[in-house]
Amino acid sequence: MILVPSVLVFLALEDTPAVGKTGLVDTDKATRAKHFTARTLKKLLSHDDAVIISVSASEEDLNSLMAVAASGLDRLEGRLRIAPEGLHADLTVRLPRNPAGDFLNLRFRVLPSASGFHISPVAVGRINIPGKTALSLIRFVLDMVLGNENGAVALGAVHSVVLRDDSVIFNLWKIPDIRERKELIVQRFKFLRDAMPLVAEPETVRDYYVKLMELGHRVETGRQVSLAYFIGPLFELARERSTHGDPAEENKAALLALAIFTGDARFEQLIGEVRTETMKLYRPGYRRVLLGGREDLKLHFVISAGLKIVADSGLTYAVGEFKELLDARRGGSGFSFADLAADMAGTRLAEEAADPSGGAGRIQSALAGEAREGIFFPEVSDLPEDISQQEFELAYGNVENPGYLSLVEKIKSRISRLPVYSGG
Repeated sequence: MILVPSVLVFLALEDTPAVGKTGLVDTDKATRAKHFTARTLKKLLSHDDAVIISVSASEEDLNSLMAVAASGLDRLEGRLRIAPEGLHADLTVRLPRNPAGDFLNLRFRVLPSASGFHISPVAVGRINIPGKTALSLIRFVLDMVLGNENGAVALGAVHSVVLRDDSVIFNLWKIPDIRERKELIVQRFKFLRDAMPLVAEPETVRDYYVKLMELGHRVETGRQVSLAYFIGPLFELARERSTHGDPAEENKAALLALAIFTGDARFEQLIGEVRTETMKLYRPGYRRVLLGGREDLKLHFVISAGLKIVADSGLTYAVGEFKELLDARRGGSGFSFADLAADMAGTRLAEEAADPSGGAGRIQSALAGEAREGIFFPEVSDLPEDISQQEFELAYGNVENPGYLSLVEKIKSRISRLPVYSGG
């Protein structure tokens, strides 16, 4: 019982990565990933009478998706390569340092096929798993997670796989009840969410939402109001409730309520039923909630704070960065370091507020009462904005350019010097 798992771990882990570094996310990769995903979903969910749907992906499409995924999952690296013998996939998961090996490497090929979906043996370190066995394991895991035999349906939907010099084509049998299956999957995740509230207790978030509604009622009709007006009393309530509870959990609930109330109500889908039907009918009398005199900065701040509660900081940062890269495309608002600063400030606040080792209490002490914006939000008026794709690529190229990183470090330094973190 001890020896066999130990040997398997020893054989599975390696000292060197199969993939050193996934390609950087630039404006082209961000937009390519977004368009490919939208195009594929549109085909899968279409109402036409086609029996077989063809989804074509270039090597650039696939590696753009991998770059976006790797930018959000800090320990993942991956590379995909199209060749006549198959679609080569190399994946590396970086592990904490350990004597067995720091890297879990997976290598396999999606094989060209005139019938069905087939893969080569999967190499997990020095262990080779036969392709059929690997597919059975994948099918089993998907069925367990998605329910209703959706794993088997998804893999069984592959009619054929065609490899060309620069692309791979997946010909898929159209699933007649795909919309119903999609809805069942959504309902399954909602059931799991309600049965195991991993983010926060909906009832606790509701208490803070009620507080925000009370504050909104007090604002003069038609007036614009600062986000600080809500944050001070919100953390005052969190401090009061923490005398008989966990400060970090109270802060999480407060920030999630703020994200729903002043950001995006879709956060409720991740938490559970926060608002009653009556609460959903609430319409504030004030005109807008602003941060730094702008509504867009407020949205970036509260949505990033909410995302930090439901994800790790690496993923949240990638979401903000990804959105800014998309904005740099033609037709977008352009890349904005001010928006990125708001993303990072919201993430930092949530990170500190959810720290059970002392940060949660410090945040409550700093913000409770009549807070002002300068306590928790940095100066952004001098940061470059409205940078087009061409301007971004000429000036920076990608997000690891020294000039880009220098500005990011400047933003981080400003955030760290804010009174809420520096104790000033």
